[in-house]
Amino acid sequence: MDVLLGLTVAVSLGISDVIGGAAGRRLGPLRTTTGIHLMGAVLIGIYLLATMQPLGGARELLLSAAGGLILAFSALCFYAGLSWGRVSVMSPVSFAAIATLTFAVGLLRGERPSGLAVAGAILIIPAVVLVSRPVRTPKPFDRSDAERRLGLAGEVALSMCAGGGFVVFQILLLEIGVDDGPAPLLVVRGVGGLLGLLALAALRRRAPAGPVRAPQRRAVLAVVSAGTLLILSHSLLIEALNRGFLSVVGPITSLTPAFTVLGARLFLREHVSRLQTAGMVVIIGGLVLLALG
Repeated sequence: MDVLLGLTVAVSLGISDVIGGAAGRRLGPLRTTTGIHLMGAVLIGIYLLATMQPLGGARELLLSAAGGLILAFSALCFYAGLSWGRVSVMSPVSFAAIATLTFAVGLLRGERPSGLAVAGAILIIPAVVLVSRPVRTPKPFDRSDAERRLGLAGEVALSMCAGGGFVVFQILLLEIGVDDGPAPLLVVRGVGGLLGLLALAALRRRAPAGPVRAPQRRAVLAVVSAGTLLILSHSLLIEALNRGFLSVVGPITSLTPAFTVLGARLFLREHVSRLQTAGMVVIIGGLVLLALG
């Protein structure tokens, strides 16, 4: 059960990154993240209504709202990178940033990591350099993607911003606690969706008047699919915490970038060099060591 739970989380996260990246290249990162937040809020709202679960007290609501603000920022950075850069770089570098920053926070709080965790943190740093090396013959998704493609500095900067935001979000989730199940995620996703709608409305007012083009059906389906997979993976992670499976689920979840890179190679036709592949393997190994430690 615990192994299956971890694999489901890793596969769901990996596939959602690929689908979200494809949607972002058609809709843009802001519309994509807004749709994903709203989709998540709707799904969790339906679940909470069906199970009659409460949202929690005032403290939990405030922390969840703060988490929504942080997640909205980090998700926008992440999907901007997925939309305008290389999915095969954004995912492993972001996960590496999350792992190393979490490791550093633990050290600052006085934790004493094991030798495995230290080895994993050391492995990740040079591996990120390998993964971030620009390819000589990139194969863009389409012409607009080629025109808007981020450079190496932009990809790394967005990965670090996204990773840092996700770490702060995780800290807030730990403060909230997991006893309430997925209920806090309703506030988190609701705040993210509301901020996205306000930003889109503000941009619409500044834009010159013209007909509003409806998004393509495939792009909408991609957003719905990505949002559903994200909520599924987050809910399963909370379930793993409640059941005490983190020692097994954590290392398996660290394999998420492998599924993302594989999906980007197969479905988005992204070119991955041998050095990048080696760096991704080392990053995944370092993540597993960190989780085991």
